[in-house]
Amino acid sequence: MRVDNVNSPQSIIRSYIMENINVAELDDNFDIFEAGIVNSLFAIELMTFLEKTFAIKVTMDDLDMENFKTVNSTSHFVQRKKEATHGSV
Repeated sequence: MRVDNVNSPQSIIRSYIMENINVAELDDNFDIFEAGIVNSLFAIELMTFLEKTFAIKVTMDDLDMENFKTVNSTSHFVQRKKEATHGSV
């Protein structure tokens, strides 16, 4: 059983992906791109969602599918971006 805060980045990202690929359950380590259930257009939509939701900026240097292929990798990416933003203030 997965127990996490419904407001955690992981939970928010999981919900967004599940709503947009129309699946009932999604393992946080499932590679959505390798499975072929999403495409490059979805990647752009996901990046836009992340920018708006978490107040981060996705740059050209961030455009690596490793950052977005799973719920966990996307959540870690968001955490790194937020830490970098707060660290530079």
